[in-house]
Amino acid sequence: MDGKSLLRQYIVDPTEVPWKAGQTEGITFQCQVYLSGADGGPEAIRFRFDPCPRVYAHMHLTSQFQLLIGGAMDFPKSTMKLRPLAIHYADHKLPYGPFSTGEGHDMLVLHPRQGGLVSMADRAARRQINLVGRQLVGMDRESEWFEVLGMAGMRCKFLIPPGSGPQAVILDAPPNCTIAVPAANFGRYEVVVNGGASFDGKSVAVPGLRYVVGDEQPTPIRSGEKGATLILLSFDADAVQGGIGDDELSRAAAEAIERAI
Repeated sequence: MDGKSLLRQYIVDPTEVPWKAGQTEGITFQCQVYLSGADGGPEAIRFRFDPCPRVYAHMHLTSQFQLLIGGAMDFPKSTMKLRPLAIHYADHKLPYGPFSTGEGHDMLVLHPRQGGLVSMADRAARRQINLVGRQLVGMDRESEWFEVLGMAGMRCKFLIPPGSGPQAVILDAPPNCTIAVPAANFGRYEVVVNGGASFDGKSVAVPGLRYVVGDEQPTPIRSGEKGATLILLSFDADAVQGGIGDDELSRAAAEAIERAI
């Protein structure tokens, strides 16, 4: 045995996923459950929060990308007034918020596995906070495009640059282009945010996605007839920390997200 992990991938076309209503602590939203994580794999949910002045501070038991694709999310820090396209990353068991949501809010919440939901009003949960956890943000409008060497007509920009641990990069590809991507040892979401693309021969609409994890290189992405803009969201070693287990906090976190959606 060489110790390598086999490639696992999940492909989601949002036109195939139903919408449903949900609420948490009186905060209402619509959502699509792209991936449930029930098989031990990734958990991905699309949320459209109704305008809300205060979504309460909380944490998840696994690392998380929030990809804002519509509307607004305002955190208390002046540097965290997010507008599309925007990324908010948090390590496992790292509290964040409160934040407000505006008209047209639309985001993807992306976990490497089930993360649950824990309110910071829970005093017992506060004792398990990840005190050295990272919180990173990046916005499309604050980054510059770079040409991709060896790929005519393709450009990219970094929302969370290399060296940060987790990484977020936007790729803008011309029509009918084959895009080779590297292996994703700790997991990577590949989200179509404009145009169209196919993964392993399956076409997906915006904001469809593929999740890949393993030491093997995935099949290339193929841009559509009108080109494609994708955002690639790569986890690092924090993705193997935390997650839903058999302890009391995990049970409470799992029950909270089940009640919400």
